[in-house]
Amino acid sequence: MIRRERRKSHFSQIPNETLRDASLSNSAFRLLMYMLSMSDEWVFRNSKIAKDLNRKEGWVKAQLHELELAGYIDRKPLRDKQGRFKEWERIVREKPVYEKTYPGEC
Repeated sequence: MIRRERRKSHFSQIPNETLRDASLSNSAFRLLMYMLSMSDEWVFRNSKIAKDLNRKEGWVKAQLHELELAGYIDRKPLRDKQGRFKEWERIVREKPVYEKTYPGEC
């Protein structure tokens, strides 16, 4: 039997499919759960993630790469008004998506 507390705030809802995804390493899974627990407006900073999880930035980068390959994270290039590359926007998904499409790409 599982006894659960009733919660109205400070909790996350994550699909069972994601929680049970055995294809992810434990480290990538931990990072994904950390990211999915953040608000929708949360801005990624590898240094902040590393500090919060008491890890090195290299660890964060490696786990982000695994999550990208698994379809949980997508990166989209952001450009300025002149069309020059500005920065990457990371999109974290609750369920993996395997088809990447960017505006302007074939």
